[in-house]
Amino acid sequence: MRAGRRAAATVTGGVASLALLLLSATGAAGVGWTPSVDDDSLLIRARNASRGAAEYEANPDAGAYVWKRDLPCWSRYPEIDRDSSEACWGGSAIQHDPPVCEDGAPLLPIWRRPRTEETWYLQVGWHCPEDLIPRMTQDDFRRMTIPAAPARMQPDGGPVLVNKQTIVYTETGVQTLRTDLLGYGVEVEATPVSYAWDFADGQSPLVTTSQGHRFPDHDVYSTYVRPGTARITLTTTWTGRYRVDVDPLHKWREIGGNAFTTSATADFEVVELRGHLDG
Repeated sequence: MRAGRRAAATVTGGVASLALLLLSATGAAGVGWTPSVDDDSLLIRARNASRGAAEYEANPDAGAYVWKRDLPCWSRYPEIDRDSSEACWGGSAIQHDPPVCEDGAPLLPIWRRPRTEETWYLQVGWHCPEDLIPRMTQDDFRRMTIPAAPARMQPDGGPVLVNKQTIVYTETGVQTLRTDLLGYGVEVEATPVSYAWDFADGQSPLVTTSQGHRFPDHDVYSTYVRPGTARITLTTTWTGRYRVDVDPLHKWREIGGNAFTTSATADFEVVELRGHLDG
């Protein structure tokens, strides 16, 4: 139904408090392993272990457990035995495989033991400062309610003429939203990055990075080639970033993946004007 179209591609587009959780290493008389800790996410394990270690540091005489941060190490014998290599012998200090972190130095593994025992149990291995705060995923982003960019057209509401430009544009910008992740307050910014206009004429949607403009500065439009009834649908693609209220760095972090919103004009008529001779 379109004879031609044009679109302009315009692209406009804390660590200190965590350090208080660090504890000095202490010796251990035995070694133990609790595989069930791997059943939880790194965030949950790091968060819970850090809280336990901080509470112990604040009051070492309280609670049923003794806590420490200590280096992991390889079992002395047999070195090729997986179960042995995963367990750390207290007092040994052979460092291996610390992660590369974005927000500071990697944090030592956290261990605990019951006060009535001499066996230490690993609660969380090497982790990063950023592992202590929740991460917003693409699914989290898509579950948010982002105000849709409105679909505008000229002539407004129709009818539109065959073989004449039908101008489209939208009016939107960065949206600031609030949400909650695992009990943490989170600020989210959603930024529109592209616009797909479906003119309901059997052709592929027109995709542009321009929001479009009104006549006479218009840069996004289409031309219908036969009469009928149509509705123009706009799908907007959004990127996102977020920051967690309790993050000591108050750092904006990118959300992997995109979110989408959809809006549409009302139905309108596409008409054809025919000339005729009088007399």
